[in-house]
Amino acid sequence: MSGVAGILLRQDGRPAAAADIQLMLVRMRHRARDGSSWWVDGSAALGHAWLDTTGEDGPGPLTMAGDKLAITADCRLDNRDELLAQFGIHDRSVADAMLLMRAYLKWGEACPAYLQGDFAFAIRDTERQALFCARDHFGIKPFYYHASARRFAFASEIGPLLALDGVGARISEHQISGFLAGLPDDPQSTHYAEIFRLPARHTLTVTDNQVTLRQYWQIEPSAKPLRSDAAEEFRHLFHRAVQNRMRGTAVVGAMLSGGLDSSSIACVAGLQAATAQKPKLKTFSLVFEKGSPMDEKPFIDAVLGHHPLDGTMISVGNYAPFAEFERILEEQEGTFLAPGLSLTRSIYRTAGAEGVKVLLDGHGGDEVVSHGHGLLHELAKAGRWLALWRELHSAANTYGEGMLTMYFRFLTLYGPAWRIARWRSRFNRLLFRLQLKPAAQARGPAWGSMVNPDLARRTDLADRFHHSGYMPPGVSASEALTHRWLLSTGLVPHAFEVLDKAAANFGVEPRYPFWDKPLVEFCLALPGEEKLKDGFGRLVLRRAMQGILPPTVQWRRDKIDFTANLVKGMIVNHRDLLDRLLVSDSDVIAPYVNLPEVNAVYARMLRQPEQATLPDVQHIWRSASLSLWLRQVQQNGSPA
Repeated sequence: MSGVAGILLRQDGRPAAAADIQLMLVRMRHRARDGSSWWVDGSAALGHAWLDTTGEDGPGPLTMAGDKLAITADCRLDNRDELLAQFGIHDRSVADAMLLMRAYLKWGEACPAYLQGDFAFAIRDTERQALFCARDHFGIKPFYYHASARRFAFASEIGPLLALDGVGARISEHQISGFLAGLPDDPQSTHYAEIFRLPARHTLTVTDNQVTLRQYWQIEPSAKPLRSDAAEEFRHLFHRAVQNRMRGTAVVGAMLSGGLDSSSIACVAGLQAATAQKPKLKTFSLVFEKGSPMDEKPFIDAVLGHHPLDGTMISVGNYAPFAEFERILEEQEGTFLAPGLSLTRSIYRTAGAEGVKVLLDGHGGDEVVSHGHGLLHELAKAGRWLALWRELHSAANTYGEGMLTMYFRFLTLYGPAWRIARWRSRFNRLLFRLQLKPAAQARGPAWGSMVNPDLARRTDLADRFHHSGYMPPGVSASEALTHRWLLSTGLVPHAFEVLDKAAANFGVEPRYPFWDKPLVEFCLALPGEEKLKDGFGRLVLRRAMQGILPPTVQWRRDKIDFTANLVKGMIVNHRDLLDRLLVSDSDVIAPYVNLPEVNAVYARMLRQPEQATLPDVQHIWRSASLSLWLRQVQQNGSPA
């Protein structure tokens, strides 16, 4: 988990540039476990905070072409062999950053389209007097910047930018309303009005008088013809994705929850470590008390018993979601949409303490492989009602509501009007005979009711939610479009940024095998039947793991719901804190939160905690989080 930083002054100022870059690196010293350095040329300066995970020499920045190019990069390139062949390089020890500069020399500003892997980098081109910046395809590596008439500055975190003279810490109401509504719809804005993020799959070119943003790639399915055995192709791509993320000299570990995604990664990585005659792969698992609805130890034990893995169990007893929260807010440099982050931090802390620098993470498996729920819409739209009935029947209670209710909903959406009326009558008679009631809609506050109406109006929240918060009907009717839409939402890079900041503080670099570009493109090209069949979502992954996963994990249907644990943790361990933040001392959040609605939800949660829904939990947690962060801002001027 390295870090990048840079300064480009609008006028010559070598001393100022050097002083600024050193200040920024001091603010990123937690990323510089293996050293830091900087390069200055006139009014431009690049800095690098180094965590050595690939075994390359030196922390950078690096130069080439007679010092006409200089680069700082936080990167891991997965198509090194292809690039080495393209450039005619026989020295296989050449650093990834040098390959990035060679790619820039060959393809110019189009070079990111030829790269695979995780990267955020900036190249200073002295001949063009330009700074070229790029961020990877999915936003795994962070990149923030500030631009003014005086200066352009960038860094892997927001804190180094706030440390610069003249960069204001005015908070963004636009971002706050989006946070409260769970809507990370703006790929460029941050919590601070004068600091922005470079969106995923975009480049930024900076000259003395212009900043130009361009998109270099769109999420699209692979154009290659599918092989007859999709599971075999998936297995090949997945093994290669895991292997690429185990590259380097650092000690590699893996998260292991007992779920399908993390178990697949741990098993494949364990096999690859054994084949390479390396020590047993270290795995890290959260373990709840026996009998808890969150207890996944039987599945974890099944994986550990199936392969030679070195398992570490991290006991979760009295879970307190707001424990160390002020420190977490400082790390995150603002609010974030991850109530369970404190649990993830405990894994990073333990892994870092055991000398693990690279941690494989199954995050994103649901989205990348897809449960295939769009196939249900396709069946209904095509009038294949018997096939739809069979699929819903096979899923049993997987979708959280009655099968008949779901089936009739599809009839209402896609069936002819005369047929709907006839089925409605039959359906109501059937329910009357069985004395059944349709499953109630999940109770919980709507997004708009929890945001202060004045703030919602000022930030155009209703329009933003209309355009970005809901999947359009034309998209939901197609599995292919649904799949691509889910991978394109702002939640994807937001999650990577949250995890990046948390891991960096423990000297750990998370790597995500599911977010491998060829694997993502392959999954997008799969027909719905390869993703959902007989009620089993992500079917292609399950088939590909035949003989690798224990069957109890491979064909597991359930997924742990942490809602009850969050409710219990908040009420039992943070009652006094919540009473103060939401009731007795709520003036801090009053301009942003609809307090009567929040207090009504909070009172209902205290009265009937077992009936609290996920939206209930999210809005109470977001309101309390916002209050704590705003107090930090008021006390310190900036949380960084």
